[in-house]
Amino acid sequence: MNIYVAVNLNLYKYFFAVIEEHGVTKAANRLGVRQSTVSYSIHALQRELGVELFRITRGGTVPLQSAVILYRQIKPLYLNMMHHIAEFME
Repeated sequence: MNIYVAVNLNLYKYFFAVIEEHGVTKAANRLGVRQSTVSYSIHALQRELGVELFRITRGGTVPLQSAVILYRQIKPLYLNMMHHIAEFME
């Protein structure tokens, strides 16, 4: 069985930054982009996956269990893929 899923890998860069920086503003600062860019990307990823990843509270951006699971499963694969792409491009 062939399964084809359209994936925008760029969205994951923003997702990882929000998780690791514990918020959209800090993620935007780390990536050198506007906060609105990060927010838009997170919303786009949530639409793409069909799942809510974060809850916005007065205390900040809180990752939901779905975000934690996604992060743990995808981050190592993403880093490995980026490493291989970089090697290929050398």
